[in-house]
Amino acid sequence: MTTRRQFIEGAVAAGTAVATIPAVAMALGPYAERASCLRLERVIFDERFPEAHAFANVARKRSVATSAINDSVHELWYHDLYYRWRDQKAPVAGITDHRALFLLEMMAGDAGMRVVHRVHHLESNGSFTHRVFGPLAQRGEISSQLSAAGTDWARRAAAIVMSWPNLPTPTGSAHSDILTAAVQALDPRTLISWVIR
Repeated sequence: MTTRRQFIEGAVAAGTAVATIPAVAMALGPYAERASCLRLERVIFDERFPEAHAFANVARKRSVATSAINDSVHELWYHDLYYRWRDQKAPVAGITDHRALFLLEMMAGDAGMRVVHRVHHLESNGSFTHRVFGPLAQRGEISSQLSAAGTDWARRAAAIVMSWPNLPTPTGSAHSDILTAAVQALDPRTLISWVIR
């Protein structure tokens, strides 16, 4: 069993993340323009939330398999992801609460994978703000897109993860703040969109 310390050290040592969204990719030069989208094995969503259903619908329209969970990832892990990740790295994305993401992150660590992007979708009085974590060069663009989407933010969040380029970039603290996301205090029902690769 991987300890929390081993997981964090492994994530820091792993050294790659990805760039996303064409406007941000332009800053990475000609190589980024040739990057294809990351091929997602599936999108995982917490069916208790209407925003998560909207997120999953975008994945289905793009012919990506979806898996619904209801507060727990254990069934999905025991009957599917464990075997899939045992055989090969299979990138996934999703929108879940913090507890489900924490468990998926630990399980992914055992398979040599990690969370490279996450957004905390913070609800207050019926409206949402979005806190982006991951490659620093992308945060502003992603945040702007989510804010501009207004009440349609869940579909925009899905489009962002579905368009994630298959392009490695450094994840050290000079380039990414993904490790700081895990220490944020969150309401248990806060939705988080994310990419694991």
